[in-house]
Amino acid sequence: MSKNLADLRFAIRNASGQVSCIWRLWATRHGDVYLAARNMAKIEKYSFHKSGVCRSAFTSEYGAPKTMTDRAMFKWRRLSTPAAGESRGSRVAWIAFPTDYLSSPSGLVVKDVAWIEAAPAGGATYIEVVFTRESPERVHRAFRERQERDVLTYLRLPSEEALFVCSYHADWENKDLRMPGEGKVADLVFSSRDPHDTGRPVRIRFGPAPCDGDALVLQELGGYPVHAGPKHETQGAGDEAARPQLALSELR
Repeated sequence: MSKNLADLRFAIRNASGQVSCIWRLWATRHGDVYLAARNMAKIEKYSFHKSGVCRSAFTSEYGAPKTMTDRAMFKWRRLSTPAAGESRGSRVAWIAFPTDYLSSPSGLVVKDVAWIEAAPAGGATYIEVVFTRESPERVHRAFRERQERDVLTYLRLPSEEALFVCSYHADWENKDLRMPGEGKVADLVFSSRDPHDTGRPVRIRFGPAPCDGDALVLQELGGYPVHAGPKHETQGAGDEAARPQLALSELR
């Protein structure tokens, strides 16, 4: 018998074959939910616990750095899941994957990946992780009626809550990010432009530490190393991204 209730692997891919990192989401039989980018899963992961406590932490395998007394980089409490019949859900994670920052595939074959069609150029694909007490029929019907989100998975948890993961396409403002190497290593540029056709081999994700009641807000960008030069602006997430309360179309 599997020790997990569910194990989902997903990634974004456009028509040209450019991709995001592969992400893994899994739920234990105790009702705790975990989320990690596959290329960093042995180092750090995000967790959303049955108790309501959420963490961004180094894994037990990697351990806490010497400068930290706890493996957790930050902790917060997720918003309480609305009661059944309120036609709402509590969003705990929101990840943006801008299409113009996707990368050429590495060539590594990974089985059982749910490939999600990327938004058109200039847009982004958004992934949401949501706790709810509504039935799968109500969730699917609501999104089908509004034609705004696709549900990747729906899972009943031992806590009498349910979890679903969904995706949708929306606008994105391209703003490039440059990370200086301080003369020790090459700078890293995360840009919608790739003039030397590098394929953007470096991928990062980042976002602010959530406060209690907030959703985890991340964006994932692809980039490449360059020699020192002009700086670029950084892309910021909007207010809509941080809104943890998610209406399920005022389910009927």
